[in-house]
Amino acid sequence: MKRFDRLILCTISIGIVVIALFTAYGFKLAGDSGDKAYRIEVNRITREVSDGREPGELKLDGYTYVRNAAWLEWEAEPEAVRGFFDGTGVQNNAEYTVKPIYRGVEPAGYLRLEYSSGASRSPLLLLTVILLGTALAAICGLLIYIRKQIIRPFHTIEELPYALSKGNLTQDMKESKSRFFGKFVWGLNLLRETLDRQKQTNLRLEKDRQTLIASLSHELKTPVAAIKLYSSALAEGLYDNEDKRRASASLIGQKAGQIEQMISSIIAASVSSLQETEVHVAEFYLKDWIRRVTDHYKERLELLRIRFDVAIPDDKLLLGDPDKLLEVMDNLLENAIKYGDGTLIRISFREEDYRQLILIENTGAPVPASELPHIFASFWRGSNSAGKQGNGLGLFICRQLMRKMDGDIYGEASAEGMRFVLVLRY
Repeated sequence: MKRFDRLILCTISIGIVVIALFTAYGFKLAGDSGDKAYRIEVNRITREVSDGREPGELKLDGYTYVRNAAWLEWEAEPEAVRGFFDGTGVQNNAEYTVKPIYRGVEPAGYLRLEYSSGASRSPLLLLTVILLGTALAAICGLLIYIRKQIIRPFHTIEELPYALSKGNLTQDMKESKSRFFGKFVWGLNLLRETLDRQKQTNLRLEKDRQTLIASLSHELKTPVAAIKLYSSALAEGLYDNEDKRRASASLIGQKAGQIEQMISSIIAASVSSLQETEVHVAEFYLKDWIRRVTDHYKERLELLRIRFDVAIPDDKLLLGDPDKLLEVMDNLLENAIKYGDGTLIRISFREEDYRQLILIENTGAPVPASELPHIFASFWRGSNSAGKQGNGLGLFICRQLMRKMDGDIYGEASAEGMRFVLVLRY
């Protein structure tokens, strides 16, 4: 890299020196040749007039430097002579020379010749210098382009394999837009990020699984103790009527169902990973999807006597996994039923920053402001969850699924209770 930088500096230096020498030599050569050439033409015309040719008969078209000729008689007034020598009547402030003309030994008059010296060639010389400078700039631009697009990516790449071999997965590589190595550098960086994510995911999942199993194992004690209590009462005939026996059997069934759910959670934590969940992003119509949600929950919420208000959305085409999105909505609506006051659940729609927002609101006491930053953490349960079943994974799963769809979810307290917002792409 440093050697290539020295090559660029040497090229620029040599180019500047060459252009400077060429310019100096060109101007000197043009000045010398022009000065000699115009003097030759002046002397030739002066000789012709001295030999008897009238100034008005001069043919200046064949001359390169002399452009115009003017004549003044020898006996002219002093004022006229002074103006003649001062350049009165000279076109465009051209250069000129005044020659006295003698015919024989008698003075005949003054001949003023206007001419252009070698300086007239300076525009051509200047154009040549500009072309040379442009060529030098093009060469330097090419070298800088090679440095940026080829040399620097190689310099960046050579450090990454060594870092990966040492287990350093945090060393980031700046992405390059190089048409030659941009994708290659991006791919290596993506590989590093993938390895780092896998490492962090494995550590986190191991911790989560251990925590989940410990948590559920502890929660199993309560329903197991209840089942033992009711089954012992039934076995010993402590209930004196059929209604009590049926109620006890029903409670045993409920506790068994709780245990079954906990066991399912333990199995899921043991054999699967949220990070391995596949999300198939595709286009779907918002109206068709919200109809599935309404059909699934409308009858149930009527039985629970919870008012269910669903706004009518525009029929937009969104990007996401409609099945996984339905799983997210199930989690949110179940939370609204569980933690709301049972009065109202509302679904509405809004657009913001070229994204579709789906708002799910329920009446009741919201999560305290101090707890809002933690509601999407795994195994976290708020202060309003006391006495309610759950393991603190629902909202965590929702966020994971939404981000896999390149969307997001956030929660906030509203005037009536709690509000969750889903963010989806068009």
